[in-house]
Amino acid sequence: MIESIKMIITPISPKPFDENEIFTLIISIFTIAVLWYLHTHKKTLTNAELVSVYLLNLFLTTTLEALFAEPPLDLYDTMDYPHAEIFDVILQTFTYPATISIAIHFYAKYRPSTLWYILGWGLILTFLEWISLYFNLFQHKEWTLYYSCIFYSAVMTLNIFWFKKVRKHLNKN
Repeated sequence: MIESIKMIITPISPKPFDENEIFTLIISIFTIAVLWYLHTHKKTLTNAELVSVYLLNLFLTTTLEALFAEPPLDLYDTMDYPHAEIFDVILQTFTYPATISIAIHFYAKYRPSTLWYILGWGLILTFLEWISLYFNLFQHKEWTLYYSCIFYSAVMTLNIFWFKKVRKHLNKN
């Protein structure tokens, strides 16, 4: 039984436990803590809005990461392997959805110009990715930070559209 578990765990475990795993844990704890604080003390989103935005981004990060980081596109690697590992699951489940949920929280609270907000968060998320490159979280192959900025701006556009639709639907009911 233990050998069977080892056969499952070994390919998805990090090679060494190094800077990318430590960085992943720190940013995951930080983003979840910020989201928790905002949602419990500065509540702007309803529970249903938060869950819908979070689940949308959980879906997006899981499917798009598989599309872009795995063959046939294989534009970049994350962590230590050219395939997914357990810390990818942590990023996809906690860090990415929480970060976008925080952005939507501020969008709902301050109601800024949508275009500037999308561009601003596209740049913020690209900057955060640039920092993560120093911790070997990503190893770009055919991918560049320019593509990231476009991608994050598109993700923010989709999220704002989604949030507005969800809020409108909830207010109607």
